[in-house]
Amino acid sequence: MIWMVEKLRTRLCLRESQDDLDVPIQIEIEYQLEGKKVFSSALSKKVRYNRPLLVKKARSRSEAELDHMVNQEVQRAIRGHFLSRGYIFENHETI
Repeated sequence: MIWMVEKLRTRLCLRESQDDLDVPIQIEIEYQLEGKKVFSSALSKKVRYNRPLLVKKARSRSEAELDHMVNQEVQRAIRGHFLSRGYIFENHETI
């Protein structure tokens, strides 16, 4: 069993009235790995993005909606990262 720390990058793309917003998101994940099995109970993540700018530019959306959209994009990126490596989750849990 080993501990892994990886950094991922993704983007949240939004169409706002006349502007297209492209928000870079940096994700650092730390998790326990045994063979190809990821222990989601031991998964931690740090997410970095320019939230003040996103809230300012995406005026038609609430802060809660934007936070939810960022969280969904982060979950999608992490799932895609693990699936591309053929990792499975203990007890078939989701992230």
